[in-house]
Amino acid sequence: MRRLSQAKLGLTYFLVSTAEEVKLKELGFVKGKKVELVNLTDQNAIVVVAGSRIAMGRETIDNIFVNEVLDDKKIVDLSSLKAGETGVVQKIESDIATKHRLMDMGITRGVAIYVRKLSPLGDPMELHLRGYSLSLRKQDARLIKVLVKEV
Repeated sequence: MRRLSQAKLGLTYFLVSTAEEVKLKELGFVKGKKVELVNLTDQNAIVVVAGSRIAMGRETIDNIFVNEVLDDKKIVDLSSLKAGETGVVQKIESDIATKHRLMDMGITRGVAIYVRKLSPLGDPMELHLRGYSLSLRKQDARLIKVLVKEV
């Protein structure tokens, strides 16, 4: 758990709690809601919550606590998923060239990836995403962090 003021720009977080519950609830700051910090200066911030962009003071966002994942579920490597499991991409941890190659294949943040099957030796993996199938090496799948989706 971290303060919203310490969050990375452009990443989606989930609201855990706020110090000013009543005032912020009216703006859509409810536990479990997606929150994104768009801009941050010394005194002000722009936050997206419930589909709305809201300008807030630094002292207000210091009292908002968020997590990277909902319900403290663990983020795992795509390579650790078994056949039949689905994960939602949270981030890609690699060099720029590899990250762009994976993103060109359609692997971007928020995309659900279904592991259709594994080869007999486990490498490569056959994945299904965005309506098509994709074979990916385990080496590349280790770079992709996903949130396991419960069925």
